[in-house]
Amino acid sequence: MLDRPNILFLLVNYFNEEEVCSFIEKQLKPFENNFIEIVITDNGSRTSLLNEIERKYSNITLVKSGSNLGYFGAANLGLTNYLDRNKEYPQAVIICNTDIRLASDFFHELQNKLSDTNFDILGPSIHSILYKHDQNPYIINRIKESKLKFFKFISSTYFLYSLFTLYHVAKSKLSGKANAAPNKSMKPYAVHGSFMIFNKFFFEKGGTINYPCVLFGEELFIAEQALKLNLNMLYEPALQIEHNEHSTTGAFKSKEAVAYLHQSYSFLLNTYFK
Repeated sequence: MLDRPNILFLLVNYFNEEEVCSFIEKQLKPFENNFIEIVITDNGSRTSLLNEIERKYSNITLVKSGSNLGYFGAANLGLTNYLDRNKEYPQAVIICNTDIRLASDFFHELQNKLSDTNFDILGPSIHSILYKHDQNPYIINRIKESKLKFFKFISSTYFLYSLFTLYHVAKSKLSGKANAAPNKSMKPYAVHGSFMIFNKFFFEKGGTINYPCVLFGEELFIAEQALKLNLNMLYEPALQIEHNEHSTTGAFKSKEAVAYLHQSYSFLLNTYFK
């Protein structure tokens, strides 16, 4: 295992180990990129692929969760495992989906950005293949309580959620307009959860990824911490990725996923919008 890699990737598997392994070997290229370490938290798998890739590369660690901890829950377990072994934070921690394709110059641009150290949380330019638009900056200004209450209401029943999602997807595809992201760095309220970069300062200043909900709302959880702790949230268009969205959860979520969505909105409202 590397003594102290510059960049730690926290990946989560939930019965999509083929995608996870493909992402690691094609995008992260652990043999070439010896400045990174990868921790995979296994929330559930059907094959031995994760064990095989851990044996193949010295900078990969596999952690078994024992149950489905969700996205940030599993990532937090992976981070805890890393800290138990290394005792200090790496220069950057990245939590990301595995349905991602990195631009060819991604690591070069990231190393340049890390040398600036002028951010605590950073979001790259994320082009959604599904919705044909850029997902960052995710939210420019702080979300209103009324909007959160609306989303909580929409997610209160599977029927309402399905109608709203059908409308949203149809509107996005029929509009034919690409939502271009700003071409300059900026400080938004929130960046998209499919790819979040945390400077070590985020944790040293009191930030945490220990999110109590199983799924959804991670962006607002981080954004509200940034407001409370006066952390620097940055959107950086020089870092570019493509997101083949919803390969794991699906554009139309299951009844169980919608219940998790409702729980996350309830938590965020009760915690930050009292």
